[in-house]
Amino acid sequence: MTKRRGRGDGSIRERIDGRWEGRLELSCGPTGNRRQKSVFGRTRREVVAKMRAEQQRLDSGLPPTDGRRRVRDFLQWWSEKVLPGTVSAGSEATYRRWLRLYVIPSVGNLRLTELAPAHVTEMMRSMEAGELSRGRPLSPQTQSSARKVLARALRRAEQEGLVARNAAMLADGPRVPRREGRSLTGAQARELLVAIEEHRLGPAFGVQLALGLRLGEVLGLRWRDIELECSPAIVHVRQQLQRVAGAGLTLVELKTAQSRRDLVLPAPMAVALRRHRVLQSTERLAAGPAWQDELGLVFTTPIGTPVDPDNFRHRLSELTTACGLGHWTTHELRHSAGSLLFAAGVPMKLISEMLGHSSERVTSDVYVHTEQAARDRVAEAMAGVLFASADQTGAIEGQFVGQLTSETTSSVL
Repeated sequence: MTKRRGRGDGSIRERIDGRWEGRLELSCGPTGNRRQKSVFGRTRREVVAKMRAEQQRLDSGLPPTDGRRRVRDFLQWWSEKVLPGTVSAGSEATYRRWLRLYVIPSVGNLRLTELAPAHVTEMMRSMEAGELSRGRPLSPQTQSSARKVLARALRRAEQEGLVARNAAMLADGPRVPRREGRSLTGAQARELLVAIEEHRLGPAFGVQLALGLRLGEVLGLRWRDIELECSPAIVHVRQQLQRVAGAGLTLVELKTAQSRRDLVLPAPMAVALRRHRVLQSTERLAAGPAWQDELGLVFTTPIGTPVDPDNFRHRLSELTTACGLGHWTTHELRHSAGSLLFAAGVPMKLISEMLGHSSERVTSDVYVHTEQAARDRVAEAMAGVLFASADQTGAIEGQFVGQLTSETTSSVL
């Protein structure tokens, strides 16, 4: 006699439409009531494999798969219910834009349980080919960013037991070339300070260069964050200005805990800020009822509203171009602050703390660009270690050159 199936083993049958169906009996809740779950396939073997995989999920304590849930539905839920509050407002808006423009158009129609690494790889290839951006190829950095935000969302799906593996984490990311940053030399920085001296936002550019603040941090400074009467003056970095959907330009939390920092302001910049405070008082009187500064910001428009970050970037580029330095960005001012201090011999730990980084490695790998003068000092220091004096160094070099010339002449003859 054929062995009888045990309770819960399930059954397999061929349907009228030619597809195969497997049914599993599931225990539901503490009462032990049971219900059935069906899996489908084109062949019996496919159904058997799906039933075994489903049974392994159940045996490991995971809930049954919901084969009907689409990737787009899960991502919509994740972006609305899980993402808010876990990242800054700016990052949240960026993540949602990547999901809307790249991820959902590529893999949104797939069932969540069917999403595989190959689908994620195909998404990045489509981005590279420009299929998701009107024919404009997207950079490896953008491809990598889209994969990472999908991986972040799928990590929650793993925690919820909705998927057995994170397909985005398993997919190989594109090779992102490391971009060589640049920084102002000491001479260029001094030239820039002269060029911005008479501009109404000159003190803002000067503070960013002197303290290495992020763009949102410098535009989000309030007068109550600066102790100008102290000697030396102290700047307390506590918030940043960002554009928030539905709220416009507003003050939000800083990027990380390390971003909260108290910085000593160089004396010349303290003088510049005192002059700027007088200028702002004059503008307030001239604006009268039109003055709108409700946040007490240090840097505002002539009527007291927050300075638009895009306008701030444009003004800097105009100033640097006009004084012959070419196009420079606000982020490059931040780079320059770290690099100039490094070239001056300031310890990396202090530079990292000033920039608000989580570790010294971030500072050294990304932000510090050694000047030629600093590289020259490295060579001079090595010469001092290896050779007793400059005269001996020259003698040894002359001896080496003479020997090389003699050997070359001999070989030619």
